[in-house]
Amino acid sequence: MEVNTMTLTETSQALGVIGVIASLIYVAVQIRNSARAVRASAYQQLALTTASQWDMLFGSEELCTLVLKGCDNFATLTRVEKSRFRFFLMSVIRRFENGWFQHKIGTLKSGDWQAIAADMDSLFTLPGTQAAWPLIKTRSNPEFRAFVDEIVRRQAATAAAYVPPLGILPTKAKRKR
Repeated sequence: MEVNTMTLTETSQALGVIGVIASLIYVAVQIRNSARAVRASAYQQLALTTASQWDMLFGSEELCTLVLKGCDNFATLTRVEKSRFRFFLMSVIRRFENGWFQHKIGTLKSGDWQAIAADMDSLFTLPGTQAAWPLIKTRSNPEFRAFVDEIVRRQAATAAAYVPPLGILPTKAKRKR
């Protein structure tokens, strides 16, 4: 009789261990699915804010003109235009900062971050953006600010070293229609 009791106890313990292992596997799968959902949500939010900013530019000739003018030469803007350009730029840069932070904590994958970082690099090739950055950078996280300052330094060095090929020199001549 004792052998049957011992076997029954061992069997119930083995079933308990199997149950615990199955529960741990279930929890691991749920955590992985939850992490995917968080990543997807973070990416979706960044995509929506990007599209929203593009829609604003597309939908407003005045805003598009202001942004183009500000990106070309910040100094030529009026006082009100400079303020509006800085607010728009702060909005764009806040989106970049969000992406940088999401990447830093592991929510945003490297490939997704690289696409956002490429947009940021492009933005900081523009002289007006480089001129406005010192006026708004204190509104960013110090680590992100240092990250952007490095981009600005790199872009400025690249622009200073650029020599256009012959025949592609900029001119001020206007085309005849």
